[in-house]
Amino acid sequence: MTEYGKKMKDQRPRIRKVKKEPTRERKPRNPPQITGFWGRGASLYRPGLFTKKYFEKHGEACAADVYYALSQEIERLNKERIEIGEKPFQRPNYSSFSRYFHWFLILGLTERTDRREPAIYDFLEKRVFYRLTDKGKAEVSAWEDPVRAAHPEFG
Repeated sequence: MTEYGKKMKDQRPRIRKVKKEPTRERKPRNPPQITGFWGRGASLYRPGLFTKKYFEKHGEACAADVYYALSQEIERLNKERIEIGEKPFQRPNYSSFSRYFHWFLILGLTERTDRREPAIYDFLEKRVFYRLTDKGKAEVSAWEDPVRAAHPEFG
């Protein structure tokens, strides 16, 4: 450093910048979330319980009808949740619902009927109808979480 630089450094004290207070409040890193006894990753709304009630009310139905009714129910619930300021439920897509629905067949909660109807479009497969079994009427925990009921080692 030159002689001039040393002289300037001695004459003028260094001014440190003061940290400013944030203008808006920051969210905590892990905000509290609505959780149920299924854990953080699971929704409070269980489509399996809705599916069981739908079959109890209608007797037999195809998976697409159950999915359509589930979508309408979630939309209705979301309107109520938004009014009270809670986070809305996320509606599943049909692909994930059909995989979820397949677990009910594996566990014996539902069974296929002989009834078939043509699909809306010619290139689609016929609509297959299902109904509750006696096991499905009596069971409760498998409707809440069918994967855990089939594989208790996961949970």
